[in-house]
Amino acid sequence: MHPPEPLVEFKDAYIGYGSRVVVRGLNLTVSRGGLTVLLGPNGSGKTTVMRAIFGSARVVKGVLRVNGTVSYSPAEVDGLVNLTVLETVRTARRGYAWVNNEDAVKALSEVGMLSKVNARLSELSTGEKRLTMIARAIASNADLILIDEPTANLDPGNRHRVLKVILSLITQHTVMVATHDVDLALLANQVVMLRDGSVVDVGPPVEVITEENLTKLYGVSARVMRNGGEVHVVFPMHEKP
Repeated sequence: MHPPEPLVEFKDAYIGYGSRVVVRGLNLTVSRGGLTVLLGPNGSGKTTVMRAIFGSARVVKGVLRVNGTVSYSPAEVDGLVNLTVLETVRTARRGYAWVNNEDAVKALSEVGMLSKVNARLSELSTGEKRLTMIARAIASNADLILIDEPTANLDPGNRHRVLKVILSLITQHTVMVATHDVDLALLANQVVMLRDGSVVDVGPPVEVITEENLTKLYGVSARVMRNGGEVHVVFPMHEKP
């Protein structure tokens, strides 16, 4: 029996916009199920990788195969601010049709946003906007859900809610997240570390989230502390003598 076909496969891919290359020599396989996290500092190429999968960035050289449907939850939602929460979710596509009311309401229920269905996007907090856009991606019922910077600039309460939603999603969908949040990466099945458009390391978090890799990734000293099954990462401001 042949192994299942990967959902996404990059082979020596150079990705960018027009003739400008942002990500170089990417080799990456995303299997069906679970959470893949693209981890790296601002400007490392994380969003460009996801945009290539979604079709809004160009593979200049190499190969990209996507064997399923894809939905995308962007980090910024300024173009939709005049819509209500329900209208925003209904702008997603489900197959060849727009998402209907029933599917939109179900998706909003999954992310805890039913009480806000008639609120305008412009009235929401940053965390509520992120949850609305994740609901929009859920409503499309895609094989792969891409989520860009889901925890950036969130307070602890909203960050916890967003992480909980992401973890619930991977029971039914394949999820890829672009983030600089190391704690989120620790929850992944696969971590892809990117810096300056190149891969630093790829693998399970227990293997790739090391002090050496994190220091290389972010350019500052990092400490990884393991206590039983728990892992904590800190970036100390002052080193002990």
